[in-house]
Amino acid sequence: MATSGWIEDRWLKKRKDPVTGKRERTDLWGTKTKRYRVCGIPGVKRRSFETLDEAKTWKIDTIAAMKKHEFVDERDGEILLGDYIADEWWPKRDDPINTRGPMKSKIWNHIVDSQLGRTPMNLIDDEDLIDWKLELKGRGLAPATIEVIWNHLSSIFKFAVGKRIAKNPCKGVDKGVRPVASKGTKARAWTRTEARSIRAAMADRYQAIADLGMFAGLRQAETFGFSPADIDRDLMVLHVRRQLLWENGTRPFLKLPKGDKERDVPLSPMLLQLLDAHVKRFPPVKTTLRWDGPGNDGRDELTVPLLVTTWHKNRMNPNTFNDRTMKPALAAVGLIAERDKEKGKERWGWEASREMMHHRWRHTYASVQLGAGEDVISVSHWMGHASPDITLQIYAHFMPDHGQRGRTAIDRWLEPELKQGGVSPAPRLRAVSSEGDESEGVA
Repeated sequence: MATSGWIEDRWLKKRKDPVTGKRERTDLWGTKTKRYRVCGIPGVKRRSFETLDEAKTWKIDTIAAMKKHEFVDERDGEILLGDYIADEWWPKRDDPINTRGPMKSKIWNHIVDSQLGRTPMNLIDDEDLIDWKLELKGRGLAPATIEVIWNHLSSIFKFAVGKRIAKNPCKGVDKGVRPVASKGTKARAWTRTEARSIRAAMADRYQAIADLGMFAGLRQAETFGFSPADIDRDLMVLHVRRQLLWENGTRPFLKLPKGDKERDVPLSPMLLQLLDAHVKRFPPVKTTLRWDGPGNDGRDELTVPLLVTTWHKNRMNPNTFNDRTMKPALAAVGLIAERDKEKGKERWGWEASREMMHHRWRHTYASVQLGAGEDVISVSHWMGHASPDITLQIYAHFMPDHGQRGRTAIDRWLEPELKQGGVSPAPRLRAVSSEGDESEGVA
């Protein structure tokens, strides 16, 4: 039947000679052309083989794979990985503007422009992946960066499964093939002394950035997009409504906070005083910028008075702020080395300080909130995390009495019965704060 396919002999004509009753030879007889061709399997291109056994085996395997919806013609995977990315995968992507640029840079520089990118997709195996990983290490990339690029590569292969390749070579690889970045140290918060010193070392007009990070847990882009109009004095909350981002580092735009969700954060009296003082000294600058994505009532532009702007009253650029304000402040208090001016370009020469940038203000906010006993669900919402699980994964160690209440709760509950039985209750535990002060544990 046609649905099961058939095998034809290309060296002999299909119909027998009416006189001799034999099949005559075709013009291909005795040539180097593969003799046996499998035909008639719906949705499968015809394929030729040198021997009849090879043709039969391929036909049986292909029909079985088709029934399981697992068949992919390996000839479709002969395309080079780099060509597939540029011609088929990337044009169908629709990533946010702020992630599209960095993502494309990593993929083109380290996948397309690599030996792996010049390899046919259907030939890539564990050995190729290991060689590629070593190539990236040789380029001086950090383990965390290599892991990000690997995840991009796996997404590319996943998209090609069923169309160009039968399976994702990045999935289910042996231990040691997949790059795994070191988890490094846990999230660190500034000590009280460090926080005060760094803030004081920053120019006055930029201290509000540290304040919004430390007192409200805002991300850097959220502080750049914050407006005094977002302060709700009646409810004593901050409405986190937008973030200010840069497309390719050159074109600023506004969009909803991470996850496309607005949120409210409790406003402390001290933060309100600091923000009022900032507004009095540095009046907000009304700025009109393009709006990207959902929100803003569907309008493609928004005019908003920004709380923090540059000396020239322009919107904040993260690269400029980090290199000219944050890093000098860290150096001023002795947390990183002074910039090596011999390296030429003004923005280069700083000691690596990735773990001491704006997100550490957020770490500090989380440490204070959780250390004070605020519940994880609330802190997760205030910080704009997708779920409390993320908050726990990052900040669980900021809960010094985590478990202490559970250890003592059952003792307190049974304390009368224990006393009657002649058992003395356990002494109350004492917790030590980050400043070295002791406080009595609370059950």
